[in-house]
Amino acid sequence: MLLKLQNITKGYGEPGTHSYRQVLDGLDLEVKRGEKIAVTGPSGSGKTTLLNLIGTLDRPEQGNIFFEGKDITGYTKSGLANFRNKYLGFIFQLHYLLPQLTLMENVLLPALPAGGKISVEQKEWAEYLVRKVGIWEQREQKPSQLSGGECQRTAVVRALINKPKLLLADEPTGALDEENAQALTELLVNLSREEGVTLITVTHALSLAERMDKRYVLKNGLLA
Repeated sequence: MLLKLQNITKGYGEPGTHSYRQVLDGLDLEVKRGEKIAVTGPSGSGKTTLLNLIGTLDRPEQGNIFFEGKDITGYTKSGLANFRNKYLGFIFQLHYLLPQLTLMENVLLPALPAGGKISVEQKEWAEYLVRKVGIWEQREQKPSQLSGGECQRTAVVRALINKPKLLLADEPTGALDEENAQALTELLVNLSREEGVTLITVTHALSLAERMDKRYVLKNGLLA
């Protein structure tokens, strides 16, 4: 088992007051290595909150999160930062590429904190991925010179540069047209299968959700 969420509770506002809103209420989830999981549900149901908790960008009020059998809930802030950099990759609806950097520089950016210098192996891995997703010819271009689909593919490669065990995607096709959304869906499915990466995606797109191994619906604070 790669990931286990146990009795996760999370809300916003001051508990015990009228301002408090329960979002997750005793939620459980287990994800095996290599699985592709989709989480769907209405807007405001807590999908992004759930993804942020899995990605250790936020902490649950109650419950525990286990990764490879280790309880990561109590890690320090620096410990969580190291954990994210080593084991997780993130893809968001907006690509968040740095405009002053080239495509290849954006891809390699997450590799810098590991040692301050990009290794030959990391450069070769980056080149392999950039070629694989079909944006090699654009490698010296900056984001303003790229299409929306090319920017999102760059973001996918950036998320994979440190060879994460778990890839988290928050509405990855939401800002793309239908053609580019289909292409990105195919890319995520193929990369997950070929590179052995576990994938959890939050999405409104049924075409993406249907390509996953499992689809959960988040409603009333629980997954079904």
